[in-house]
Amino acid sequence: MKYLGIDYGDAKIGLAIADSETGLALPYKIISNKKGDFLLKELRDIIKSEKIETVIVGVPFNLNSKASSQENKVRQFIDFLRKQFWDVEIIPYDERFSTQAAHKLQAGNKDDDIAAMLILQSYLDKLN
Repeated sequence: MKYLGIDYGDAKIGLAIADSETGLALPYKIISNKKGDFLLKELRDIIKSEKIETVIVGVPFNLNSKASSQENKVRQFIDFLRKQFWDVEIIPYDERFSTQAAHKLQAGNKDDDIAAMLILQSYLDKLN
């Protein structure tokens, strides 16, 4: 089974890929979140070409259990994905600490794919 991990951001979306054989998530790509049609085409192409069966989307749950505006945006994105990719399982997953960890692993502002990798790897680790 192949997985796609997503770290959703207002400007950029980080992607990571893994398969159940290796159980290892790897950074894949960073795509722009500015043009909806481009985003949809890009995701559709990746899901098809990589034969993705499950998408793990990081959700920034608040520690105080109240939904933040970013959490609401991510949940809307998840709803969008479920409507567009009805044949792919879409799973929300707690990403609270992935962005901070990604900053530590990689300097600069190109850490969205690293955050997606950490989200996906955390999910895979919990499966085992």
